[in-house]
Amino acid sequence: MREQSRIITQNKSYIIDDGWTLSYEVIEEIEYRISEAKADAYRRVCEEHNRHKGGWLTAEVARKYASKSWIYRVVEENQFCGKIREIAMELQELYGVTELESINILFEHHVDDYVNRYYRMKNRIPNYVNQQGICDEVVQEYLLAM
Repeated sequence: MREQSRIITQNKSYIIDDGWTLSYEVIEEIEYRISEAKADAYRRVCEEHNRHKGGWLTAEVARKYASKSWIYRVVEENQFCGKIREIAMELQELYGVTELESINILFEHHVDDYVNRYYRMKNRIPNYVNQQGICDEVVQEYLLAM
């Protein structure tokens, strides 16, 4: 099995970099699957955007809430769990993050990932579509069917 295949266009014929020639049906299938994957990724991010309630999480908001939790973690040890839970619930209600995300934000874990996720959701930027992976999958199916 090949680890990577690339389609190279030469004189209007399609040749995979290891010398296999592909029919136009295979090329059309690759283009179709890529366009479907892109459309699906965009549809999913639009659905997430429409379901989102509250404000949008930003790096500043995350820092503000992490600072609040830090104060309770250091200064008021005996009230730690209750106050952290209150702050987490406030973060969930105001910014629409999940419970796990809010706890991680308060303890400053994976904050950049969450900020990036909500930025992409707010601006309807779909996740990356692995076009090379789709191409490899279709070519593999084609070669196995031969």
